[in-house]
Amino acid sequence: MKKHNLRGTGTVFRYTMQQHYKTRSVVIFLAILFILSLAAFPLIAKFSGNQDDVTETSITKLYLRNETGFSLTEDDIHADSRYAKLAVEETTLDKEGLREMLNKEQDGKSIAAVIEADSLTGGFKINGYYGKSGQIDQNDAGTLSGVLKDALHESMLKSLNITADQEQTVKSTAVTMVQLEEEFNSGEETTSTDVHQMVSGFYSYAVLLLSTLAMSYIFQLCMEEKTSKLVESLLVSVKPMALLVGKIVAVTCFIFIGLGLIFVGFFISYQITRAMGEAQAEAALGSISKLFNMDFSTLKLGIGMAVLLVVSVVLAYSIAAAFSGIVGSCCSKTEDLQHASVAVVLFLMLGYFTASFAPMFESDTANAVFSIFPLTSMFVALPNYVCGKIGMPVFLIGIVLQGVTAFLLARLAGSVYSMMILYRGGFPKMKQVISMLRENRAAEKAAAGREANHES
Repeated sequence: MKKHNLRGTGTVFRYTMQQHYKTRSVVIFLAILFILSLAAFPLIAKFSGNQDDVTETSITKLYLRNETGFSLTEDDIHADSRYAKLAVEETTLDKEGLREMLNKEQDGKSIAAVIEADSLTGGFKINGYYGKSGQIDQNDAGTLSGVLKDALHESMLKSLNITADQEQTVKSTAVTMVQLEEEFNSGEETTSTDVHQMVSGFYSYAVLLLSTLAMSYIFQLCMEEKTSKLVESLLVSVKPMALLVGKIVAVTCFIFIGLGLIFVGFFISYQITRAMGEAQAEAALGSISKLFNMDFSTLKLGIGMAVLLVVSVVLAYSIAAAFSGIVGSCCSKTEDLQHASVAVVLFLMLGYFTASFAPMFESDTANAVFSIFPLTSMFVALPNYVCGKIGMPVFLIGIVLQGVTAFLLARLAGSVYSMMILYRGGFPKMKQVISMLRENRAAEKAAAGREANHES
């Protein structure tokens, strides 16, 4: 890649950035993303269901309708000191009857609870109600519902003669893990199949989203000059390769500036939640951890891993962006974008599906091969290393090959864009592009030979 071919890259980059952020919709979209990320943790804490428990209740009476078949006595509820003075009255009234009774209450400090079977889950559900004029706090009602839930649970255990230890044993699950015999004997801890699958799936999906986002931007920018017919005037001052590289670098900035805003918003959001109270922050983090319900202690996390994450994401993005540049260069009209999108998506899906299914087999050979081959390595190399499925040497080989692949694809993208920038035919097939490249290179060599003969 000759340096003079990149002359004017900075000009193209600055112009593309200015044009992008001049669009009001882009600025509004980024502002909305930032605001949503700011609100993330406070909203999670608010709706996580982990409201602060009350220390003193204002509820004076409970109307209880128990349809479970398990006994729930007043003493079971009074076992919680906060509700030791709560008057409990069993009732058989339906919802309409309960509504009328609660609305007739003068002090508004009574509540009704209905415990019944849940046909969807096969368990039970507890519904609490209080009147329109009620002076009952939402957290107070939620806390009482939690007390009823615990009391019902204890009643069920007693009726079945099950101890707390026996319950814990029944609820325990087995975690699958496959490793070499020598790894087992060495005592080294490795991640389970479930954790490996989840980490690999999450990372590969993130790379796929990033790649497809880059693809759409690059296609759009590759088509701009052709549709507006400004190519002829631009080529006077800027080389085709500089035009493409400047646009791809600008697209990279678009995407990573947006991601940066989101991460900054999340960080500030968490700090705001902590300022509201440590309990709120813990509730938000607890809700997030419940989504995974897995032990991540065996993952190789740290500052070094953060650096490797950045390197891996940049390389994966570079491969996808360069390939999108090659395909996007072949588009001459808007109708060609569909063919181009299919080509890039098929290219990415091969690696993505490999990353999705490979962890299920837990094959050391497959993990090593997929971590080295560039198309699959961009999706699986980092997860395999983080989960201890491959060593540092294999990971570094995969990273180096990804770098070489990104460089070669970038060079090829520049050549294809230079060749196709004035092309106005239909979307070419791969054989046609290869044939055109060969003819173009042969013409360049012939021209270089004539210049050398002329100078001599």
